[in-house]
Amino acid sequence: MELNFEQLLQIPGCRFEYHGHSDLLKKPVANLSIDSRTLQPRDIYLALKGETHDGHAFVDAAFERHAAAAILDADFFASAADSVKQRNVFVVKDTLLALQELSKFYRQRFQIPFIALTGTNGKTTTKEMIAAVLGQSGSVCKTQGNFNNHIGLPLTLLELQRKHDFAVIEMGTNHFGEISRLCQIAEPDLGLITNVGHGHTEYLLDLQGVAKAKMELFDYLQPGKLVLLNLDDPELARRADAVNRKVSYSLTMKADITGERLSLDAAGHPGLRVDGIDIRLNLVGWHNVQNAVAAIATGIQFGIAVSSMKEALENIELPSKRMQISKVAGVTILNDCYNANPESTKAALQTMAEIPVSGRKIVVLGDMLELGPSGGEIHTEIGNAVAQHGADALLGFGPLTRLAVSAFASRAKTRPGHNFDDKNKLVEALNELVEPGDIVLVKGSRGMKMEEIIDGLRPTG
Repeated sequence: MELNFEQLLQIPGCRFEYHGHSDLLKKPVANLSIDSRTLQPRDIYLALKGETHDGHAFVDAAFERHAAAAILDADFFASAADSVKQRNVFVVKDTLLALQELSKFYRQRFQIPFIALTGTNGKTTTKEMIAAVLGQSGSVCKTQGNFNNHIGLPLTLLELQRKHDFAVIEMGTNHFGEISRLCQIAEPDLGLITNVGHGHTEYLLDLQGVAKAKMELFDYLQPGKLVLLNLDDPELARRADAVNRKVSYSLTMKADITGERLSLDAAGHPGLRVDGIDIRLNLVGWHNVQNAVAAIATGIQFGIAVSSMKEALENIELPSKRMQISKVAGVTILNDCYNANPESTKAALQTMAEIPVSGRKIVVLGDMLELGPSGGEIHTEIGNAVAQHGADALLGFGPLTRLAVSAFASRAKTRPGHNFDDKNKLVEALNELVEPGDIVLVKGSRGMKMEEIIDGLRPTG
């Protein structure tokens, strides 16, 4: 952070009241930490109240690690021990609001382009691609991992430094109004929605609800700021006329920026062509072509040539558990365990179907969560899709996936489908089933921790 402590008293959106030594106020803030375990000496500690833990319980630990000061809520401070009151403390009404308003105040010090993106699928991948292509023109501050919510986004903004030429900010949501609030904090200049799918429908009700929540980004950007519009997504294309200032991109129709799918190689890496430049992605799956075109469309807005973006896109690597391909005892593993919803699961099945292997195609699925009342129907639909994509076996884990396995077994007839309530038993069955030459797709929602299946995979077949 490039602030001194005295500037905390100037934040308009949240009143900070200081108790402590006056000489601290002229000193620079090193960093802000919300975790006393990773706090470094001279950091400022901000105590957040979470669902299971209250950061105020760790204030003493933060000062034992030589925090320069702490940000605490007024109710806690009023009843705090003298050992806390005698420290350097900033008191606020709400520490979460303080974090958000501090990051907004800090963001306004940087006159660089801020690019925001949201969507049901591909947010993190597209964010990494955009950061990579913009990196051909300057230094980029980007969301780390998927720190894309009301806490993670402010923490990302506080990472900004004078060296940065761009900021790429990922925004996630599972409730109405969240994207609007994140936009108020980050104040993006340009934005895109990767797609609209059946994610978080437990809270957003249905596909139209998801679209409404995601469109909060476009609502913020209009009329003066720029929208990058994915015409290949039906829900976004349907709303195109409501967007005034836009640049469109597509793989299937005429657009301002058009990409062309080429071929999928033996390792599942797709090729694409934009402006006559052929690019072979170092990622698995056709869905990544759409993400790449979104990144290219972003780069073009800042004068970066497609030929310059080619190297960045061909060498990009993603965080773990996102459609990674590996080998275990001659078995090809498609690790797509990070998360799951209907659209991303169907895309993973399509990728598995197109990768040539000498053996069988085996699918291991965990429940897709946060789908609300339609969860059962959607899992049945996925079971049918597994059969349609020619899978030779389906192993499921979780009560909802039982419906997918039942649908698969009804359509696949002689192909085995089994569901498990015990993950260890699933691993045991999978190890007995697979043989060298097979390909295994493992996918499920984050809460299902399907990577544990891969960790236990030691084929005996």
